[in-house]
Formats: sequence, structure tokens, C-alpha cells
Amino acid sequence: MVKYKVEVDLKTCVSTKACYATDRMHFQSGKNQQSNVIGGQTDESKSTNVFDDNQMADAREAAKSCPVSAITVMQQ
Repeated sequence: MVKYKVEVDLKTCVSTKACYATDRMHFQSGKNQQSNVIGGQTDESKSTNVFDDNQMADAREAAKSCPVSAITVMQQ
């Protein structure tokens, strides 16, 4: 298992839905159709959560799919 943080910068997100089309385990549609991290904390500027599982590669693929690089995935 790997502990990692997933964060969406909501000021950068342009709602293309690419991340949750790629990875529905970590991302879902939120307010204004912007991406939210599932089970995380969301405010006006970001959505974030820490996971402890073997799915970090999926989150990184979703981050790569974002055309405006609004997603970061960092190992803790």
C-alpha cells in the first residue's frame, strides 16, 4: 500500500471531465461540473484527499489527462 495525496486546483479546472472519465475511483463531478476528489475536503480553491491503497498509478493517469494540469498526485 502507498499513501498519497490527490489535489485538484479548482481555480485552474475547466471542467473537461477527463479526470473522472479516466479514474472514477478518485474523481467525481462537483459544483459547476468541476472535478472533486472523492471523500475529500473541498473549498472554493481546491479539492483534496489522502489515500492509502495501491491505486496511485490510476490517479496519476487522470492527472496526465487534465489539459490544464489542475491535478497533482504526491506520495506522502
